[in-house]
Order: sequence, then structure tokens, then C-alpha cells
Amino acid sequence: MTGLRLDPDSRWVQVDLTAQPPEWAADTVSQRWAAQRLDPDPHRAETLTASLTRIVGALDTADLDAALLLYPTADKPVVTVVGLRTFPAPPGLTLEALGEELSVPEEMLERPRQRSIIGTPAGSAVRLVQRYGEPLSPDAVEIRDHVAYGWLVADRDQTRVVIASTAFVDLVAAGKWITAVDELARCLTT
Repeated sequence: MTGLRLDPDSRWVQVDLTAQPPEWAADTVSQRWAAQRLDPDPHRAETLTASLTRIVGALDTADLDAALLLYPTADKPVVTVVGLRTFPAPPGLTLEALGEELSVPEEMLERPRQRSIIGTPAGSAVRLVQRYGEPLSPDAVEIRDHVAYGWLVADRDQTRVVIASTAFVDLVAAGKWITAVDELARCLTT
């Protein structure tokens, strides 16, 4: 993320994408419990460590420049994961066109997408909120709220695309925590 910085609040934990997931997860859970001064609960900590290990182990680290966990309460599960990736912008790409590229097909949407341009310290970003059905099998569809932000950031001699995105499977959690994801997007600086 050359020239880009994130300064999220204490609800967020940045994943060390170079670490081994089991060790990183155990250290993170332990540190979060200590920071929040929670009474030790080895069984609960073990369960959360296993969950965190699965989440971090499933990240496609080759595709991500950074990943952040919304983990506001140390003794509760992670709410969501925001992945951040960057790549060179194709010539002539606009925020409008980037928004189109980040959009899921209309026929997958469960309700109309919300699309806007927001201001951030890193510049204007297209913001998309889309509720869509993800087919799991011929008989099952999982409904998700997908939130994505896209920037075009001048980086030395080229423009780079920066994308931050997450998906909520728990739609109640999406309603509760989407503002935290918006706040994270607004802390991206150059």
C-alpha cells in the first residue's frame, strides 16, 4: 500500500498477513482480552482463537494488501473482515466506471443497490452497498450485504485503484456495524 495509511479505532485489528494464522490468532485473542481487562476464560478464548485461525487462514493473502477484522469485543466473535487491495488503474478509468466494476449483476440483487460518492482524506471514493443472494447449492441461497469502496489514488507516476470491501452474512449485524465500516473507509489517508 505504497503511500497509503489506515488509522482505525480500537474496534479494528489489522491482520499480519505474513504470520502463521494459529499463532497470530492466539496472540491476538490474548492481547485483546488483556487490553479489555477481561477475566480469563480458557474455553472461550480457545473457541475464539479457533474461529480467528479459520478466518485468517481463509484469506487470499496473495490478493490482499491488508485485512482488518472488526473485533470490538474480545470475548465475542469477529463481526466482519475488510480486505484492502491495490493495483494499477487502467488508462481512463473513472470512479463511475469503477463503481460499475464493483457492482454485482442486477439479477442477483435482493433490493436496489445504494451507490454514492464519499469524501475521504485519500480522495473521493465510490461507495456501494448491495444485498444479493449467493448460491450455495441448487436449493440454498445465502443473502449477504456487500459493502465496497473504490478510490483512484495518484501514486507517484501512476494512478492506482484501491478497493476496500466486506460482506455481512448476518444482516442484523450489517445494520448495526455498517457505520463502523464507513468510518474505517474514511480513515484511509495518503
